[in-house]
Amino acid sequence: MQSQIHILFVDDEPNVLAALKRMLRAKHDEWAMDFIESGSKATRMLEEKTYDVIISDIRMPGMDGAELLTRVKEKYPGIIRIALSGQVDLNEVIRSIRAVHQYISKPCEADNLIEKIEGALLSRSVLTDETMLNLVTEIESLPVIPRVFQEIQLELNSKAPSIDKIASFITQDVGLVAKILNLVNSPFFGLPSHIASVHQAITMLGLETIESLVLSTHLFSMYDESTLPNFNLTLLWEHCFRVSNIARLIAECEGEDRRLVTQCRMAGLLHDVGKLILASYFPDKYGAVLNIAATKGGPVYDLERKVYKTSHAEVGAYLMGLWGVSPEVVHGIGYHHSHNKMDRSLTMYLSVANIIDHNFVVFNDDYVKIKLKSGLAPIIHDESKMLKWLKYLEDHWFGVGEFYSADPESIKNMLTRSKE
Repeated sequence: MQSQIHILFVDDEPNVLAALKRMLRAKHDEWAMDFIESGSKATRMLEEKTYDVIISDIRMPGMDGAELLTRVKEKYPGIIRIALSGQVDLNEVIRSIRAVHQYISKPCEADNLIEKIEGALLSRSVLTDETMLNLVTEIESLPVIPRVFQEIQLELNSKAPSIDKIASFITQDVGLVAKILNLVNSPFFGLPSHIASVHQAITMLGLETIESLVLSTHLFSMYDESTLPNFNLTLLWEHCFRVSNIARLIAECEGEDRRLVTQCRMAGLLHDVGKLILASYFPDKYGAVLNIAATKGGPVYDLERKVYKTSHAEVGAYLMGLWGVSPEVVHGIGYHHSHNKMDRSLTMYLSVANIIDHNFVVFNDDYVKIKLKSGLAPIIHDESKMLKWLKYLEDHWFGVGEFYSADPESIKNMLTRSKE
């Protein structure tokens, strides 16, 4: 029998703790839960027991939630840290944001609370290596493209900064997009639960918030390209941008609803975020992976598994799950190299879009191409389906780059070779 999940709830209001106990009564068989009324008592409990998740109110007398969760991050980095709070001022956001994986509005419905906790726990299922689990749980920020960061700083320091320009800059970087989505889930800002796009999220957060977060918190660090010369962050973003648009357009071509189309776009932007983690935290090992890929060929994710016992897909999925990204997007990220069902799911569209970008887009002679997977048969090897998708891409998006010839004979030859 699988051991229980251990969760620690911390809130200075007895009525809130009593309400949480009632709300979560149905989970008592699955979760071992403790309810503590202060940060100081919580620290003592953490010394006595091992917890998987801690959920703390932010505003508490004495040791508040920001201080408590910061201590937990430093001493017990493997614990999932969630803030349960209503709207607070920006200074409190800045104090807590580096220590919190995600936020839950207070008061909250039982179903929503359970969904958030289960979503964070579920993301661990794709990443099984204990060392990597602890490392990813400790991550508070991701490196960004220096050029993009500098452009944002210059615009923020101008006499009349444009939120449209800043939004455009932020959407040019995988790390920035990931963290902005993390912030969107914060009840601190009082945003609606459904945000249709990153641009909408940035617009709603406002210039004052963006300026404080970018310039005051050191939440984003500039990527040092000299540590790993053969890892180009700009090319990574360009690939993610194209996959995002390809996935969106294929789903649109198949007549999917607006929600799935939007999720495909988001998953495409974030699908390779795990590469940022591996390149940033293990530059020597990842440099070796990239050198082998360049000299001997072969999919990078297979080489990653040999070196790390996991791949960028699983690592990225876990972090995005911790940061509150939707389960559908998290699943797509985690399985975009291994999905083998033609089920018209987000994961299918993301996997196919990634393959199309590697095989049908010409933008760099040194770009490693991934062999079309026989596991995605029959649709990926269906000439008429591929022609339909590629033609739709050419007709509806002109920023994807130069396509290989999409004539039937060319596609047939490529698909035939991939089966051999």
